[in-house]
Amino acid sequence: MNIIELFENLNIDKSKLLQITSEEIIKIEKHVNVEKKINPDIDVNVANNLIEALKKYPSEFQFIANNRVLYNFFSKKNYYRDSFPSQNIVVDNERVKMFIENYLLDDLIIFFDKKSIENKFDEMNDLLVYKDYFPEELFYKVSKRAEGKLDFVLSVLNSKEQNFFPILYVKQASFFIFLSHFISSDLDDKVHSLLNEIVDIYNVTKSSEFAEGIMISMANYHSFDEELMDTIASNKRIVQNNIEGRVEKSSSSGSGFSWRVFGIILVILLKIAVFSNKCSSGSSDYDINNSENMNTIMESLNERYASDKNHFINYLTDCKTVFIDSIKKIDTLKTGDKVFKSMFSSKFEEQIPDSLKINIKNKSDFDVVLLISKKINRNDVFKQPTYSVFLKKKESINVSKNDFFNFYVGNELASFLSNDTEIIKYDKEHEYRFIKQPPKSKEILKVDYGFTSDVIIRNYDESVRIETKEESENSSKGDEVVDAVKVN
Repeated sequence: MNIIELFENLNIDKSKLLQITSEEIIKIEKHVNVEKKINPDIDVNVANNLIEALKKYPSEFQFIANNRVLYNFFSKKNYYRDSFPSQNIVVDNERVKMFIENYLLDDLIIFFDKKSIENKFDEMNDLLVYKDYFPEELFYKVSKRAEGKLDFVLSVLNSKEQNFFPILYVKQASFFIFLSHFISSDLDDKVHSLLNEIVDIYNVTKSSEFAEGIMISMANYHSFDEELMDTIASNKRIVQNNIEGRVEKSSSSGSGFSWRVFGIILVILLKIAVFSNKCSSGSSDYDINNSENMNTIMESLNERYASDKNHFINYLTDCKTVFIDSIKKIDTLKTGDKVFKSMFSSKFEEQIPDSLKINIKNKSDFDVVLLISKKINRNDVFKQPTYSVFLKKKESINVSKNDFFNFYVGNELASFLSNDTEIIKYDKEHEYRFIKQPPKSKEILKVDYGFTSDVIIRNYDESVRIETKEESENSSKGDEVVDAVKVN
């Protein structure tokens, strides 16, 4: 237990540390002494350090208490953003370093040692945003860990071993973000060597997923060497262009379905039907026949669309584990990232007019993939998804009220590697699916939702419930949460 954990357990008001008085500190000290007698797990040194920190470092203590990431880390809690002030106080970086070094350094050392071994670079990056407040001793140790990770990759590649499994972490974008926290000329030289090694592998086998992944992720490395950065960026464009060309060639000869292509066919047929009506001679028999033909076309399209959509839903929710050879978990996606690589070509619209903007807040314990369809009219039969977007648990995202939504819910997103005959693939890997899904995930995914106000995703009977908060000055319900509107 550290002083922040003890502070949290004592339920002290963390918003008034700057105004704390000597009398209040004496009361806290008495409270601590009582708690020590009740709870033998409270270390005497930690208790004494808490009182000392409140006396000597009130501003630095308040800075930690106001910072969501740092306070949640040290307190072992997971408070939402709205539990903290929007702006932190101004402090002396050196004073914060002293505060952390005196009372919290061990927790950080243990954390970085553990996460480095586990290759959890995303989690380390979240804390390294605040590296300016970390003691030099810690920063030096973590930087050596980073260099060691890169050295190991180079040693494996130089040995010409074909077993890349121990160094697959080098494909993660978060690894290069991690390295970027420790920029130096020596590190640049090692990244330069890595780039050359990977280029050699790629030029021999243009379809090497290992080399492709590294060269794309490497674009997240940032250094002072402009030539190195330009080369990395150029290679990323080359790789992406080659992948797109390969996918287009594969899709042109394949039999897989695409909602985007389906939508284009639908628009063309509708235009043909309208043109035929305009060009008719006025014959009632012709009009009747034309109307019947159009109805037949629409029924056929509706059946095809429903079949394709059900196929995709079944693919996502009914995993045939008997066919799975291996699973590659995907832990690099962030809220707002595109999920399904081969299904949709459109990108998520980040710029949404304020008049159309609504917020979807995921308060559940599950991650969510939003399938978003453009709204033509509310009664339209075809809800054609044009892009997919990832929404992590406990986070939120802004969307447009002019869209329709389907919610794919679960945990542990992964690509399933197998010899299964499923057609929904990107290159050689199956499109992502959740390993763990809550009850009724298929029923949730089947529903087409439309919203006019902010949305909240909550836990509900081991699954989730999707709700809207209707706000009206003339309504007596106030902030009551009501059920979402389903699209008929």
